[in-house]
Amino acid sequence: MPVFEAAVCPFCACLCDDIVVQVEENEIKDVRNACVLGMRKLLSYKENRLETPLVRGEARGYEDALKEAIEILKGADKPLVYGLSSTGCGAQIVALRLARRLGGVCDNTESLCHNLFHALQPEFNLFYTTLDDVKDKADVIVFWGCNPVHSHPRHLSKFSYSEGRFIPKGITDREIVCVDVVTSELDKIAKWFLRIRPGKDTAVCEALQAMVGGGAAMKSVKALAEEAGVGVEDLSRVAETLKNASFGVIFYGLGVAASENARDGVAALFSLVETLNEMTNFAIFPMKGHFNVVGAVMTFLRETGFPFGVDFSDGVARFEPGKTTALDVLESCDAALIVGADPLASFPKEKAKLLSKMPLIVLDPFETLTVEAATVAIPTALTGVEAEETAYRMDCLPLKLEKLVEGNMPSDMEVLLRLQDNIEKA
Repeated sequence: MPVFEAAVCPFCACLCDDIVVQVEENEIKDVRNACVLGMRKLLSYKENRLETPLVRGEARGYEDALKEAIEILKGADKPLVYGLSSTGCGAQIVALRLARRLGGVCDNTESLCHNLFHALQPEFNLFYTTLDDVKDKADVIVFWGCNPVHSHPRHLSKFSYSEGRFIPKGITDREIVCVDVVTSELDKIAKWFLRIRPGKDTAVCEALQAMVGGGAAMKSVKALAEEAGVGVEDLSRVAETLKNASFGVIFYGLGVAASENARDGVAALFSLVETLNEMTNFAIFPMKGHFNVVGAVMTFLRETGFPFGVDFSDGVARFEPGKTTALDVLESCDAALIVGADPLASFPKEKAKLLSKMPLIVLDPFETLTVEAATVAIPTALTGVEAEETAYRMDCLPLKLEKLVEGNMPSDMEVLLRLQDNIEKA
């Protein structure tokens, strides 16, 4: 009876690497150390599976489905290859090279979520850290526009309030600050919880930056506090907490990155961190969701120099946010290959309609909205459960995803290699 003592959980970008998985007769029987989300994924991996290849909704064999997919890609003038955040780095490399060979566009889900991080980062002096450094050294942790209790449940117990090398008492040695538009479970563990008005992240950042930097007119801070719907005294206490940190980190989520005035909000957060770094040490982290979205970004950067939305239609790699991401090119693309994503469930309604009207090839282990609309749907092995791969944690640490059980489906990379080989022979 095999027992994996240090398996990596392929649910979110925390990629917890201390999961104990017990396998019996090629089935996962028990999972320990995982959060409820990771446990559900590992224990229910056989549910809602895509059991057979589909061509226009009818069950077909693998070879027939692959032949149809190859014909669609060969006949396309500008195909879109999209997703890649819920698959391994090996598959990502092949998908990217396939898009280059076809003269299409290759994009990952980062373009839809934390694209502003990449757009704004070069304008500020920010520094990189790891989750292990956060665990070992951070005495002030800020959660801004995110709630890891729901999105990354073990982020708290593994990194944010656990005991660290220089934080021996864990949560009692740390000060937790939360900024959000709604009260959440974090209110119970946070020293300060600022509930602000929606879209007013910039006002809060500017007020804190003025207080931290000193010399701000009280009238100006009061006006910003009133705009954000928080008290000046509360802001002052938070400012003192940030300023007195030995090492601090701000984790921000889609509550900022996908909010009203998102660009201004993210830029204001970066500016606040830049000011804090003049007097102490502060890092900033986007709370990534998909388990290998960071791997997709790293693969794109390594292969093309760009993080997402790469257009090869002119024979060279071109990156221009607002013009080359999936949402920008749907009207000019005439086919799509979707891997490791469900865009019909996540795209804006009008964009999803555009995508659904073109020939769609979908590689996915599960039945999804995008699979239902697919011209060709090819079932694949579940990465990190039925297929070995590499994934990157949200702090860019590469980790090996093990094959825990034998499946009867090919991996994403195997299917993509078949597609690539046949297209190169043409």
